[in-house]
Amino acid sequence: MKEHFKRLIKGAKLLNSLGWNPSMGMTLRNANGDVDASSLGYQYTVQTTTQIRAQVIRQKFYEIPFADYVPVVPGTGAWMEDIKTNLVYDTAGSFETGVISVASGPSQIATVDVGTAPVTAKIATWAKGYMYSVPEVQKALAANNWDVVSSKMETLKRNWDLGLQKVAFLGFLPDLTNMPGLLTNASVNINTGVITKNISSMTAAEFATFVAAILAAYFANSNNTVLPDSFEIPMSDYLGLVTPIASGFPVVSQLDYLLDAFKKATQNPNFKVFGLAYGDAANNAGYVAAGGKYRACLYRNDPESVKMDLPVDFILTPAGTSNNFQWQGIGAGQFTGAIAYRPAEMLYFDHT
Repeated sequence: MKEHFKRLIKGAKLLNSLGWNPSMGMTLRNANGDVDASSLGYQYTVQTTTQIRAQVIRQKFYEIPFADYVPVVPGTGAWMEDIKTNLVYDTAGSFETGVISVASGPSQIATVDVGTAPVTAKIATWAKGYMYSVPEVQKALAANNWDVVSSKMETLKRNWDLGLQKVAFLGFLPDLTNMPGLLTNASVNINTGVITKNISSMTAAEFATFVAAILAAYFANSNNTVLPDSFEIPMSDYLGLVTPIASGFPVVSQLDYLLDAFKKATQNPNFKVFGLAYGDAANNAGYVAAGGKYRACLYRNDPESVKMDLPVDFILTPAGTSNNFQWQGIGAGQFTGAIAYRPAEMLYFDHT
């Protein structure tokens, strides 16, 4: 039992040091299909010629390193209820009002001023536990190929990662107003004229019109101030962009052409075009719209434009017991939604 607690503490430290491993959903499903819950358990039939492999194979989930696409700021406002960020506005008037003559006195000199308006990011506090008992540990040890305690801790950490990924892109469903995601900020404008069908299904002429129009739409939306550096496309559409730009010119795919056009027009060699499963209607139903919608997003991946705060990253407490027979541990953390602080620097493109 002493060695068991050593493994437990070591496992807790390991999980606390883990980086992002975001996933989508917690259903019993993987690349092999649905898992029959009735088949779960320690007992199964073996023969004298049955070999039980030492290696186990875990579930797999949809994964995307969301912190690469949604700026995440850790450590601000730990254990608080919300974070207020002041937006500063210039009230300076036109440049021309500053022109003076030699005879101008102090009363004739125009002045500038500034004003602030706060944006509030609501903080959610999350906690879940795991439990195990002496019989459960002993049964797992008898199987001799599975550490049930560390598996439960890994599941708890994965549940946190899965949830954060979904919040980063779609928001927190019980309170989308205060905790939206990258694709669900109510303050961001929606364009329905530039993308009227899947990009991958456009003809060569339609594709050319789309490429010519999309950056112009974004630049006008930003009040002619900035150009984007990231373009999210629903995954079902993104995967189809590997087709040639034109049937008679199979050398360049639509994806290559689109990415090259964005890089050249924005003069940003690091421009990203990426596919996102959450952009598909089937995966954003209830968030973007009741039945879901195709939603692409052109935006700036900049923490002054949009960001998600992580006041307290995942912490895992060592399991405790009141009877030396059953143990319980807790995983906890805090998070906000992905707030658009400069909503004019984001633009959604929807079609049904």
